[in-house]
Amino acid sequence: MLASFSLLGIGNALMQTSLNPLVSLVIKGNLASTLTFGQFVKAIASFMAPYIASWGALATIPTFGMGWRVLFPIYMLFGVIATLLLFATPIEEEKEEGKSSSILDCVRLLSNPIVLLSFIGIMCHVGIDVGTNTTAPKLLMERHEMSLNDAAFATSLYFIFRTIGCLTGSFFLRVMSNKLFFIISVIMMALAMIGLAVGTEKMVLYASIALVGYGNSNIFSIVFARALVSDKERQNEISGLMIMGLFGGTLFPLLMGFASDIFGQVGAVAVMALGVLYLFTYIPNIKSTK
Repeated sequence: MLASFSLLGIGNALMQTSLNPLVSLVIKGNLASTLTFGQFVKAIASFMAPYIASWGALATIPTFGMGWRVLFPIYMLFGVIATLLLFATPIEEEKEEGKSSSILDCVRLLSNPIVLLSFIGIMCHVGIDVGTNTTAPKLLMERHEMSLNDAAFATSLYFIFRTIGCLTGSFFLRVMSNKLFFIISVIMMALAMIGLAVGTEKMVLYASIALVGYGNSNIFSIVFARALVSDKERQNEISGLMIMGLFGGTLFPLLMGFASDIFGQVGAVAVMALGVLYLFTYIPNIKSTK
């Protein structure tokens, strides 16, 4: 099991590192919009997984005796088909010149201000994403004495609006500037943090979870695209650095745990609010392009 989880994690990191620069070679238009649509497709897979597992457990679909585990061969089949289609697609990549970049060379790219600021932005995005999933149910349990099963709806609500955000965001990023849409998204997240911090009514908390789900859905694509175009000759290295920013999903929950032990769940919300505050400071670095 440990080996399986390790392979899944490594494979996921390799795909995210390589696919984003590859998309920049194929797409000559709005890169952020395309990356957002990719996040939407990814969100569908996350959203459907529990349903496919449930259908397998109830034998609603052929399971060949595997029950809910039929989810794994189904996703494996999609993965193999996607790999074969990508392999058969002719894509002209620029030939690498000179020696390959070392890990130290990649880290040195952080000396580029926009790369460093984007790296921190990705950390904040992932930290808020993971933090909301862990904190939202706890807030409902703390303020409304809900059971764990009932409070778990908060996570589903977050993913529903994150999926909607990815789908609609891929359209909005084609008709309005990246900078304007980024500003709107961060304002939504700021309002959500206020609601989560001081809200007591159940509907206020649900609305706040929906706002942060929608607002945070397009941050990754805009920040990632901005970092990639900052140095088109080092896109592979920059992509790898940005994926390292997923470390924010480990750092933020750790800090949120310490804060919640001292101040309750409002302390965890305050840590996420710091991430939103940083995203406000990132706004001047986004180019006002469609």
